[in-house]
Amino acid sequence: MDEKFNRREMLKLVGAGAVACLPGLAVTPSAIAEDGVAEVRVESFYPRGQWFYEPAGIYIPVGTKVRWISNDYGATVSSFHPSIDNHELRMPEKAKPFDSGILARYGRYRTFEWTFEVEGTYDYFSRTFEPIGMVGRIIVGKPGGPGEWPPGYGGREGRAVVFPAQAKILAALPSGEIVAKKTLPYPKDLVVRSFPFGDLNR
Repeated sequence: MDEKFNRREMLKLVGAGAVACLPGLAVTPSAIAEDGVAEVRVESFYPRGQWFYEPAGIYIPVGTKVRWISNDYGATVSSFHPSIDNHELRMPEKAKPFDSGILARYGRYRTFEWTFEVEGTYDYFSRTFEPIGMVGRIIVGKPGGPGEWPPGYGGREGRAVVFPAQAKILAALPSGEIVAKKTLPYPKDLVVRSFPFGDLNR
Protein backbone atom coordinates (compact mmCIF):
# COMPACT_ATOMS: atom_id res chain seq x y z
CA MET A 1 0.00 0.00 0.00
CA ASP A 2 1.04 3.60 -0.59
CA GLU A 3 1.77 5.08 2.87
CA LYS A 4 1.36 8.69 1.63
CA PHE A 5 -1.96 7.88 0.03
CA ASN A 6 -3.29 6.21 3.18
CA ARG A 7 -2.15 9.08 5.41
CA ARG A 8 -3.71 11.65 3.09
CA GLU A 9 -7.01 9.78 2.96
CA MET A 10 -7.02 9.39 6.74
CA LEU A 11 -6.51 13.14 7.19
CA LYS A 12 -9.40 13.85 4.84
CA LEU A 13 -11.69 11.61 6.86
CA VAL A 14 -10.57 13.01 10.22
CA GLY A 15 -10.91 16.56 8.93
CA ALA A 16 -14.42 15.93 7.60
CA GLY A 17 -15.45 14.39 10.90
CA ALA A 18 -14.05 17.33 12.86
CA VAL A 19 -15.93 19.83 10.70
CA ALA A 20 -19.18 17.90 11.14
CA CYS A 21 -18.74 18.11 14.92
CA LEU A 22 -18.34 21.88 15.02
CA PRO A 23 -21.40 23.75 16.38
CA GLY A 24 -23.72 24.89 13.60
CA LEU A 25 -21.82 22.97 10.92
CA ALA A 26 -23.36 19.52 11.30
CA VAL A 27 -24.63 17.97 8.07
CA THR A 28 -28.39 18.46 7.71
CA PRO A 29 -30.28 15.31 6.73
CA SER A 30 -32.28 15.56 3.52
CA ALA A 31 -34.65 13.37 1.54
CA ILE A 32 -33.16 14.66 -1.73
CA ALA A 33 -31.11 12.05 -3.58
CA GLU A 34 -28.10 12.68 -5.82
CA ASP A 35 -30.32 13.10 -8.89
CA GLY A 36 -32.13 16.02 -7.22
CA VAL A 37 -35.29 13.99 -6.57
CA ALA A 38 -36.58 13.64 -3.01
CA GLU A 39 -37.38 10.04 -2.10
CA VAL A 40 -40.02 8.69 0.29
CA ARG A 41 -40.47 4.98 0.97
CA VAL A 42 -43.94 3.44 1.25
CA GLU A 43 -43.61 0.87 4.04
CA SER A 44 -45.61 -1.47 6.24
CA PHE A 45 -45.01 -3.33 9.50
CA TYR A 46 -47.74 -5.88 9.96
CA PRO A 47 -47.02 -6.96 13.58
CA ARG A 48 -47.78 -3.39 14.73
CA GLY A 49 -50.61 -2.80 12.27
CA GLN A 50 -48.78 0.04 10.56
CA TRP A 51 -48.58 1.33 7.01
CA PHE A 52 -46.55 4.49 6.66
CA TYR A 53 -44.40 6.87 4.62
CA GLU A 54 -40.72 7.12 5.57
CA PRO A 55 -39.73 9.84 6.14
CA ALA A 56 -43.17 11.05 7.14
CA GLY A 57 -42.24 14.73 6.87
CA ILE A 58 -39.89 16.33 4.36
CA TYR A 59 -38.79 19.82 3.35
CA ILE A 60 -38.05 20.59 -0.32
CA PRO A 61 -37.43 23.74 -2.37
CA VAL A 62 -40.05 24.88 -4.86
CA GLY A 63 -39.76 22.96 -8.13
CA THR A 64 -38.44 19.74 -6.55
CA LYS A 65 -39.70 16.35 -7.69
CA VAL A 66 -40.67 13.74 -5.09
CA ARG A 67 -40.49 10.01 -5.81
CA TRP A 68 -42.42 7.55 -3.66
CA ILE A 69 -41.08 3.98 -3.77
CA SER A 70 -43.41 1.21 -2.66
CA ASN A 71 -41.94 -1.69 -0.70
CA ASP A 72 -45.29 -3.43 -0.33
CA TYR A 73 -48.63 -3.69 -2.12
CA GLY A 74 -51.77 -1.65 -1.70
CA ALA A 75 -51.04 1.94 -0.62
CA THR A 76 -51.69 5.16 -2.53
CA VAL A 77 -50.20 8.65 -2.46
CA SER A 78 -53.16 11.02 -2.52
CA SER A 79 -53.67 14.73 -1.84
CA PHE A 80 -56.00 15.99 0.85
CA HIS A 81 -58.29 17.66 -1.69
CA PRO A 82 -62.09 17.80 -2.22
CA SER A 83 -61.69 16.16 -5.65
CA ILE A 84 -60.23 13.05 -3.98
CA ASP A 85 -62.90 11.22 -1.97
CA ASN A 86 -64.34 14.55 -0.73
CA HIS A 87 -61.40 15.23 1.59
CA GLU A 88 -60.81 18.63 3.12
CA LEU A 89 -58.24 20.85 1.42
CA ARG A 90 -54.84 20.47 3.11
CA MET A 91 -52.58 21.83 0.39
CA PRO A 92 -52.08 25.21 -1.33
CA GLU A 93 -55.24 26.38 -3.06
CA LYS A 94 -53.46 27.07 -6.36
CA ALA A 95 -51.70 23.68 -6.51
CA LYS A 96 -52.95 20.71 -8.53
CA PRO A 97 -54.01 17.62 -6.54
CA PHE A 98 -52.24 14.30 -7.10
CA ASP A 99 -53.30 10.67 -6.73
CA SER A 100 -51.02 7.74 -7.53
CA GLY A 101 -53.54 4.94 -7.61
CA ILE A 102 -52.58 1.63 -5.99
CA LEU A 103 -48.83 1.13 -5.74
CA ALA A 104 -47.33 -2.36 -5.90
CA ARG A 105 -44.01 -3.75 -4.78
CA TYR A 106 -43.30 -5.21 -8.19
CA GLY A 107 -44.22 -4.13 -11.70
CA ARG A 108 -44.86 -0.83 -13.44
CA TYR A 109 -46.70 0.86 -10.56
CA ARG A 110 -44.00 0.55 -7.91
CA THR A 111 -43.10 4.26 -7.99
CA PHE A 112 -44.98 7.54 -8.22
CA GLU A 113 -43.46 10.96 -8.92
CA TRP A 114 -44.79 14.50 -8.56
CA THR A 115 -43.14 17.90 -8.98
CA PHE A 116 -44.15 20.58 -6.46
CA GLU A 117 -44.35 23.99 -8.11
CA VAL A 118 -46.42 25.93 -5.55
CA GLU A 119 -45.04 26.99 -2.17
CA GLY A 120 -46.78 25.84 1.00
CA THR A 121 -47.76 22.89 3.18
CA TYR A 122 -48.99 19.66 1.56
CA ASP A 123 -50.60 16.89 3.58
CA TYR A 124 -51.27 13.60 1.81
CA PHE A 125 -52.62 10.16 2.68
CA SER A 126 -53.21 6.61 1.49
CA ARG A 127 -56.78 6.04 0.34
CA THR A 128 -56.55 2.40 1.44
CA PHE A 129 -54.96 2.84 4.87
CA GLU A 130 -56.09 6.22 6.17
CA PRO A 131 -58.08 4.83 9.17
CA ILE A 132 -54.78 3.59 10.66
CA GLY A 133 -53.06 6.92 10.12
CA MET A 134 -51.15 6.62 6.85
CA VAL A 135 -50.39 10.29 6.21
CA GLY A 136 -47.39 12.42 5.31
CA ARG A 137 -46.46 16.09 5.13
CA ILE A 138 -44.32 18.01 2.65
CA ILE A 139 -43.20 21.61 3.16
CA VAL A 140 -42.38 23.29 -0.14
CA GLY A 141 -40.36 26.48 0.28
CA LYS A 142 -42.08 27.57 3.48
CA PRO A 143 -45.20 26.49 5.44
CA GLY A 144 -48.55 27.98 4.57
CA GLY A 145 -52.08 27.43 3.31
CA PRO A 146 -54.89 25.09 4.40
CA GLY A 147 -52.39 22.39 5.36
CA GLU A 148 -51.63 24.50 8.43
CA TRP A 149 -55.25 24.50 9.58
CA PRO A 150 -56.39 22.02 12.27
CA PRO A 151 -57.23 18.56 10.85
CA GLY A 152 -60.98 18.10 10.65
CA TYR A 153 -61.91 21.72 9.95
CA GLY A 154 -63.57 20.57 6.73
CA GLY A 155 -66.33 18.79 8.64
CA ARG A 156 -68.22 22.08 8.74
CA GLU A 157 -68.22 21.97 4.93
CA GLY A 158 -69.41 18.36 4.76
CA ARG A 159 -65.98 16.95 3.90
CA ALA A 160 -64.83 13.42 4.70
CA VAL A 161 -63.79 12.69 8.26
CA VAL A 162 -60.15 13.01 9.29
CA PHE A 163 -59.47 9.87 11.32
CA PRO A 164 -58.01 10.23 14.85
CA ALA A 165 -54.88 8.30 13.85
CA GLN A 166 -54.32 10.70 10.95
CA ALA A 167 -54.64 13.71 13.25
CA LYS A 168 -52.15 12.17 15.71
CA ILE A 169 -49.52 11.61 13.03
CA LEU A 170 -49.95 15.10 11.56
CA ALA A 171 -49.62 16.61 15.03
CA ALA A 172 -46.26 14.82 15.33
CA LEU A 173 -45.07 16.48 12.10
CA PRO A 174 -44.94 20.20 12.96
CA SER A 175 -44.05 22.26 9.93
CA GLY A 176 -41.41 24.35 11.71
CA GLU A 177 -39.56 21.23 12.79
CA ILE A 178 -39.68 19.80 9.28
CA VAL A 179 -38.15 23.01 7.92
CA ALA A 180 -35.45 22.99 10.60
CA LYS A 181 -34.53 19.30 10.32
CA LYS A 182 -35.38 18.77 6.62
CA THR A 183 -36.88 15.33 7.36
CA LEU A 184 -38.91 13.82 10.19
CA PRO A 185 -39.22 10.03 10.58
CA TYR A 186 -42.51 8.23 10.94
CA PRO A 187 -43.41 8.31 14.68
CA LYS A 188 -43.65 4.52 14.95
CA ASP A 189 -44.77 4.35 18.59
CA LEU A 190 -47.53 6.94 18.33
CA VAL A 191 -50.25 4.85 16.65
CA VAL A 192 -50.13 1.09 17.18
CA ARG A 193 -52.85 -1.50 16.58
CA SER A 194 -51.91 -4.35 18.90
CA PHE A 195 -54.55 -6.88 17.84
CA PRO A 196 -54.60 -9.03 15.75
CA PHE A 197 -51.20 -8.00 14.49
CA GLY A 198 -49.05 -9.93 16.95
CA ASP A 199 -45.88 -9.18 18.89
CA LEU A 200 -45.33 -5.43 19.25
CA ASN A 201 -41.72 -5.89 20.31
CA ARG A 202 -40.60 -7.21 16.94
